[in-house]
Amino acid sequence: MKRIKKNPLIFITNDDGPNTIGLNKLIDIVKEITTNYIVVIPEKNCSGFGHSITLSRPLRLNKVSDKFYTCDGTPTDCVMLGFFKILKGNPDLLLSGINMGENLADDATYSGTLSAALEGSLRNIKSVALSKVISKNNNENNWSSVDDYLKPIILNILKNNVHKNNFFNINFPNISSNEVRNIKLTHLANRKPVGNYIVRKDAKNIPYYWLTTERSIEEESLGSDIWALKNNCISITPLNSDMTENVCFNNYKDQFNKN
Repeated sequence: MKRIKKNPLIFITNDDGPNTIGLNKLIDIVKEITTNYIVVIPEKNCSGFGHSITLSRPLRLNKVSDKFYTCDGTPTDCVMLGFFKILKGNPDLLLSGINMGENLADDATYSGTLSAALEGSLRNIKSVALSKVISKNNNENNWSSVDDYLKPIILNILKNNVHKNNFFNINFPNISSNEVRNIKLTHLANRKPVGNYIVRKDAKNIPYYWLTTERSIEEESLGSDIWALKNNCISITPLNSDMTENVCFNNYKDQFNKN
């Protein structure tokens, strides 16, 4: 553990675009920690863009203010442009979110929020993806758990060492702060997409397809991110940007090695 650097540089991004409650909450909390921050976000919602980058066209970066930029690319584009063209050095921390909706289980692989944090991790920067369960009825959303718990979590990550290639996926339940039972270190649950494509036809009678977002129900897996939220806990899942399979690596040597 080390002391927190005075006025640390914090890089903020998301995949929901500007003017969301989650982004504004995150900026307000970061302002309580430092005056040294930068925001680079997509100019429109990029949910589900994963770790994609834009190669088929040029990107445009719009400077809204000295600390706030929008980009017409993906969340990963925002991180790369911010690092290469705006900042003069690496930030002390990258925060992606707060996503308007949870990022749990296998769905994490699709998430632009999570992938922005992945990009930071690939560049050896402490990186965190932040998401919150959102009710379909906006009147039922409670942000007090974020208000009370997020700042201490950020400070904890700033003052502690994070292993190379590690980053964090944090999900907040949609409950009041006094209902939060605990903060739990969790693993990703197994929950597969079971949705289907709705088929409709356009004005020219040509079919088009719209993917539904239904997901399978996870069998109760003690210690998973879904389990944590179901039990009124904040879920923190440590992830690794090194996708090499290390556990079974030696088992494959006889299969593939020629010498």
